[in-house]
Amino acid sequence: MKAIKEVLIENLISLRKEHKLTQLELAEKIGYSDKAVSRWEHGEVLPDVETLDTPLVTYGNLLSALLEEHDGF
Repeated sequence: MKAIKEVLIENLISLRKEHKLTQLELAEKIGYSDKAVSRWEHGEVLPDVETLDTPLVTYGNLLSALLEEHDGF
């Protein structure tokens, strides 16, 4: 079983790519910088729960989906 941090990072990247968004495009949609999105995806920092809610609205997913292992979305 993977650590929650690793799963979250993989799911953030997978969802962004599935929706064919660059980090910059996602950042613009959710009101953050592309540097913030990059730092999340590299595991340098993790977004807090309130911040995660914004990308989830963009993707139409639930928070619980980000914390579960998937083979893809």
